[in-house]
Amino acid sequence: MNLLLWTGVLVAIPLIGVRWIDSGAGVVAVLQSMVPIVALAVAGMLLVAVGLRLWPVSVIAGALLSICAVLAMPSMLSHTVAAGGDDLVVMSANLQYGRADAQSLVTAARAHQVDVLVLLEITPAAVERLSTAGLDSLLPASAGRSSPGAAGIVIRSRVPLTLLETGPGHRSQGALSEPVVALHRPAGDLVLRAVHLLPPTLSGASQWRSGLAGLQAWRQRQPADLPLVMAGDFNSSQSHPGFRQVAETMNDVHRVAGGGWVRTWPQGRRLVPPFIQLDHVLVRGLGVVDAGVVLLPDTDHAAVWARLSVRRP
Repeated sequence: MNLLLWTGVLVAIPLIGVRWIDSGAGVVAVLQSMVPIVALAVAGMLLVAVGLRLWPVSVIAGALLSICAVLAMPSMLSHTVAAGGDDLVVMSANLQYGRADAQSLVTAARAHQVDVLVLLEITPAAVERLSTAGLDSLLPASAGRSSPGAAGIVIRSRVPLTLLETGPGHRSQGALSEPVVALHRPAGDLVLRAVHLLPPTLSGASQWRSGLAGLQAWRQRQPADLPLVMAGDFNSSQSHPGFRQVAETMNDVHRVAGGGWVRTWPQGRRLVPPFIQLDHVLVRGLGVVDAGVVLLPDTDHAAVWARLSVRRP
């Protein structure tokens, strides 16, 4: 047992340290996604080591767990603002090739009083099912386009909107078509960008990393006083340096709401429980009233939502 514990804590050191390696190598990106699981394993090893009075192992495991606790602490503390009558509710849902249950999604959007809904991997067939389920009357304004497979992105809104950009629209730039819209509200306009990056794989992650770099560059080009929302499937988490660079000067709504370890993927798998948050709502120039997730049938992603205030955080 002593040897096993020593091996475990020594292996955990680089597996946690990989969180600070900014790389387009697929294996690095995949290992970074496992950091929360490694932290849980370290906690287990610490309990066993203390129980067996293996103090050197306990010290190392305790130090590693302390680092993980410091990293996790910001997501445990709420910094929300009070609700108001002019709040904006944004939701994002990855439909997994259009398969997600349309009625469940429309019901969730109605229950959360969603104003803007970002629909990823939306197919023409999914558009028809959502229309039948009542989405057209709930959120009549629309931008973006559906597409067979994973490329479709549509933004639906009860708030008047104007399409500003259609996004790169091809895979070589690390992202699918990502529409950008201006939302016209009495309190003032804000800009929302739908996000759907290509995923990193063990065989390579250069397109994924370039997609994150593209999002960062786009965010930096936006006027500093412009209220901004980025919502969708980033295919990355706080464990990825590239995502943290995108989120600089912005707030991840679930962290502001004190959501803790939010896990949106993978859903609905028997052998692999959800362990990572790939789906995010990032905001700038807006307060966060609340945020959460919604589990939808027939998709491997949980939907994410946020209630936003025009009052600055």
